[in-house]
Amino acid sequence: MIWYEIVLIVSAVLFLLSTTGSLFLGDMDINAGLDVDSGFLLSDLVSFKGLLHFTLGFSLVLTLMHEVTVVSVGAGAMTGLVFVTVLYYLYKVIYEKLQQNMKYTNEIKEMDAEVYFWSEAQKTGEVFVTLEGRPVTITLQCTDGIRLEKGQKIKVSGNRKVVYPVEIQLK
Repeated sequence: MIWYEIVLIVSAVLFLLSTTGSLFLGDMDINAGLDVDSGFLLSDLVSFKGLLHFTLGFSLVLTLMHEVTVVSVGAGAMTGLVFVTVLYYLYKVIYEKLQQNMKYTNEIKEMDAEVYFWSEAQKTGEVFVTLEGRPVTITLQCTDGIRLEKGQKIKVSGNRKVVYPVEIQLK
């Protein structure tokens, strides 16, 4: 096997792993999010993903041409730069769409929650609620003599920092 075929296979596998990992496991590492309006950044060329996209395009052209010449290296370099540019803008569009779909919630009104921790003596604890599509813990405060247990389902109202029980569901 020739070196550029090995580079193509390795870069394709890394590309697939990083893309599927960021889509399914979260934590999308998108450099476009740092400065979306300024256009193409030099840091995108030297990032891991930028280098990965370049090697993918470069080695693909060399593999398709089956030779290393001045023309194939030039075409590979141009294709690598095209891959970096196209994928940069693709990530940018995806990032902007994700930002538009995410609705930031500050006020919580009668939201389902699950008790994570409760201190009877302090009349405070923590509950799990779902905000922006992910579970987060929020401080739960209560003035009444309510007994809560871990895992109990309740409805709460308040804000992102502290919530109060509205309805307690019996086990």
